[in-house]
Amino acid sequence: MSFNFLRLARRLIVGVVLAYTAVVLILGGTAAARPVFYAFATGWILLLAMVTYLFRRRTNSAPPPLSLRLPELVCTNFALTLLLAEGSLRAFAAWSGNPFLTSAPEDGYRLAAGQDYGAGLRGNRMGYPGGDFQHDKRPGVSRIAALGDSFAIGPAVPFADNYLTVLEKSLPKVEVYNFGVAGIGPREYLSILRRDVWPYHPDLVLLSIFVGNDITETLATPRHLDPRQHALYLLCQRGWRIAWASGSPEMTVPNASNRCTSPPLSPQAYREVEARRLAICFHSPPRGLEKKWERTFAYLAGVVQECKGHDVPLAVVLIPDEFQVNPAVLTDALAEARIATSVVDLELPQRRLSAFFGDRGVPCLDLLPAFGHARDLYAPFDTHWNVRGNRLAADQLRKWLCGQGWRAGMATSGVP
Repeated sequence: MSFNFLRLARRLIVGVVLAYTAVVLILGGTAAARPVFYAFATGWILLLAMVTYLFRRRTNSAPPPLSLRLPELVCTNFALTLLLAEGSLRAFAAWSGNPFLTSAPEDGYRLAAGQDYGAGLRGNRMGYPGGDFQHDKRPGVSRIAALGDSFAIGPAVPFADNYLTVLEKSLPKVEVYNFGVAGIGPREYLSILRRDVWPYHPDLVLLSIFVGNDITETLATPRHLDPRQHALYLLCQRGWRIAWASGSPEMTVPNASNRCTSPPLSPQAYREVEARRLAICFHSPPRGLEKKWERTFAYLAGVVQECKGHDVPLAVVLIPDEFQVNPAVLTDALAEARIATSVVDLELPQRRLSAFFGDRGVPCLDLLPAFGHARDLYAPFDTHWNVRGNRLAADQLRKWLCGQGWRAGMATSGVP
């Protein structure tokens, strides 16, 4: 039998694909994944080369028995199915312009669909807080799409006291769709806007930026052959989540009723967090911080362009960190960081963000003045607002939106 190059190429591709799949599913996301795959692939290539060399030296070789050809056929079909499925999903995502099957860092931080987190907080089918979103609008009802991080979740208060929930109740004929995900920042705001918000045709996009960590901290992206980098894996994972949620509508979290009562941080851990966040206000910022600002502005510019491209107005609200409004927290943070008050400019991040949006004609509400004149607005050792803080934010937002003239009818309503 003469040497068959096509058969060799097929076996090479099938072996590499199957080795890659096994490593991704078993070691994906770890530092060992890539070296192990390279070792398997190299070993497979060397094995094929050796077998081919020995095969070519044999002139009277019989075809391989059926017991060997059948497993080879199964493996070939399986590998080709994986390649075609992955390629087709990526091609469809690229063609449709909707990257719903591409990896997103925020996916692992969303609420579980249908899960009860206590105190009225439940994840909807898309993993966002509150009830399920409806594509069709109710006649005469305007829709706000709210983008935000953990403040939009409201971890320290019942969901009914969340500032976006209170805002919705205070606005007649307005519904607020809460697209909040804990831990995210500008990069994810842009991703969620492109992927999830536009199908619901909002009349206004409301972006909440927390100056405490939205500029300095970002979610880790999948790497080291992480399976979340692959469209086929994401399709299977999301399909499983939907099926599980529809079959288990009453999922609960242990001790969910205590969600709002236990401080998430110890006093020392809280001081360390606030001390670290002081960097955003330094007159002379640490090395690399300016690059983080540049990345932040790039993502925010993308949000602005997306809204302009869809002819939907954008409004921005700036959320202060507690050290900016609470002198006692500031004192502890300065002591923890071992720096003097003269090193920081507490209003610096708000000024930079306000100037950025002002240059682009985007209205921006800075909550720092209102929160600076009030007290007892944050939950103890939590970094998030308590009930009073959420209500103050909702009240400021309602008045500001009315002043912007987005909905004239808003001005007649008060905050509960």
